[in-house]
Amino acid sequence: MMTIHNIIDIIEKNAEIFKILKDCPYEILKQWEIKDYAKGTVICNQGEVYDYFYIIVSGSVDVYIVAENGKKYSQAVYTRGYYIGELEIFDKKPYICSVQALSPVKILRLKREYFLKWIEIDKNINNYVMHTLCKQFYNLSKKAGEDTLYSLKNRVCNYLISVGYKNPNYKKNIIVNIEKKQLSEKFAVTQRSINRILQFLKEKNIIDVNNTCIIIKDMDELIKEEKKSRFE
Repeated sequence: MMTIHNIIDIIEKNAEIFKILKDCPYEILKQWEIKDYAKGTVICNQGEVYDYFYIIVSGSVDVYIVAENGKKYSQAVYTRGYYIGELEIFDKKPYICSVQALSPVKILRLKREYFLKWIEIDKNINNYVMHTLCKQFYNLSKKAGEDTLYSLKNRVCNYLISVGYKNPNYKKNIIVNIEKKQLSEKFAVTQRSINRILQFLKEKNIIDVNNTCIIIKDMDELIKEEKKSRFE
């Protein structure tokens, strides 16, 4: 049986969660629920209304939109410390996106009535949500501009470079754990379009591709291709 001690244990062991809940009043803190989801579980469905605010404790989720024609656009991957439902919860709006577990996921969730009380009395969560929302909107606006103004080749190169830089040894043989299908969903384009870009980079010996990942073989050449593609 879950108790307040389980919630406190999560807060004390996760720096990201501590930042959010450090000033949460006790009467609100004891209302949080812990939920576990298996890989592949759809936690929230696009178009449906949910009565909870969620915080990811562990694992990762895909936040995506599906158009009426069935095309899927993966907007973001959320990991520990990210929260879900902040845009819809105030006015009980239908969810803009679906949220699906990419791995086993542990989540904290709080009912709307307690969330609204929390927002009223906790200055820390007000500041935290405002700051992180502004950061998310900034990144989304930047991405929208890039999607409109730059070619698919540029965006694919840019993505691979950004992942590559997160690797300590970012010069050669960097493994990017993403499938071609996931890449097409990320950029909301056909797999054929993605295949064309990847094949071009592969023929130039910049990357290698298999069923589960992309391997960056030459980061310097990839950066050169990204710079050239800005003017294409």
